[in-house]
Amino acid sequence: MSQRPLILGHRGLSSRHLENSMESFRAALAAGMDGFELDVQPTRDGVCVVLHDDDLGRMALGSGLLRKMKAAELPPLKNGEPLPRLADVLDLPAKLVNVELKGEPGWQQALAAVEAAEALDRVLFSSFEPSEVLQLWAACEGARCGFLWETDEALALTAEELADLPLALWFHPPLKAVKANPGLWAPYAGKLALWGMKTPAEAADLPFTPAVLIADGL
Repeated sequence: MSQRPLILGHRGLSSRHLENSMESFRAALAAGMDGFELDVQPTRDGVCVVLHDDDLGRMALGSGLLRKMKAAELPPLKNGEPLPRLADVLDLPAKLVNVELKGEPGWQQALAAVEAAEALDRVLFSSFEPSEVLQLWAACEGARCGFLWETDEALALTAEELADLPLALWFHPPLKAVKANPGLWAPYAGKLALWGMKTPAEAADLPFTPAVLIADGL
């Protein structure tokens, strides 16, 4: 019998709580998820904080470009919490945290925060920017790192292209692309982190068991 995949909350339990907030991360764990996916980028003074957008306006009680602001200048989130720092999130008892690197550069601050928290064994780094992943992996070969693909990119991939990628790297395709060509991805099931689903049940009909499913809720 195959082992079940780890279930991660997409930006926490984002179906019910403000995404990328401590409230959302705690709710994911309380709901029985194994961990969560989150987005990180550095402030102007190099603090690694958790935020998806470049601008604070959608999530915070204030606006402005994150990378032009110091950590002490950041407004609170719309739920009243401070903007989370990666170091604070890593204090939570998650089995696995998928740290997505937003933009570039930013991997140095993310890696430093993870190493300072002694959390390297329960973090999976990923990015849509291959250079970010490869630079981080070169700096720390013990880090688990993966490539992220948008749906159109994943649909266009060939078996030869996947086989040419380093064996140690994880793959993060969207569920839609994997369902369209499950045979392409089946050989890599043990290092697949699938995203793009509301609940894990959407992946139940796959002919193999991926290592990780990233969902908005349960």
